[in-house]
Amino acid sequence: MKSYLCYLLPLSLLVGTSLAQVEMREPAPRRSKFSKYYMDSDDVDYNMKTPLNSVVGYPCRKFPEGPVQGTLIAGHNFKVFFDGTATRQGGDCQFAISYDNGTTFGVLWDKQDNCLLDTINGGYDVPIPETLPRAKRAIFAWTWIEALSDRSFFMNCADVRVENYGT
Repeated sequence: MKSYLCYLLPLSLLVGTSLAQVEMREPAPRRSKFSKYYMDSDDVDYNMKTPLNSVVGYPCRKFPEGPVQGTLIAGHNFKVFFDGTATRQGGDCQFAISYDNGTTFGVLWDKQDNCLLDTINGGYDVPIPETLPRAKRAIFAWTWIEALSDRSFFMNCADVRVENYGT
């Protein structure tokens, strides 16, 4: 029996790591290990790569607002980076903004079919409309429906500021 355990343990570790997905790294999402604020306050969710479900709720995994983690500038691209390698053969993702703490979202950019398969240096330049209203606080959300298996739904939200120097 002992000889089987030495083979099963490494296999179980390999299977466990292969199931990891992808999460937004920058801007740092609410309760992310990539945020100094959440790390310093010991309020990190280490399961950010899991899909939404009956416990991990919509919107924003049901996490409360936190500190601003980035600034969107109307009329410019906003760089978003990801962490993880299990891209699940792509799928569809969307970048959106909410001015009412997640009650409603406005779509900023859709990435159809090959989301996460064609990132440039691990991220995307998300176009921010020049007419986007300014705000001291808004939610920048990334959602992803993977292409494989049960088409799970993932969501990360970062608190951001929006600046508009135009009209």
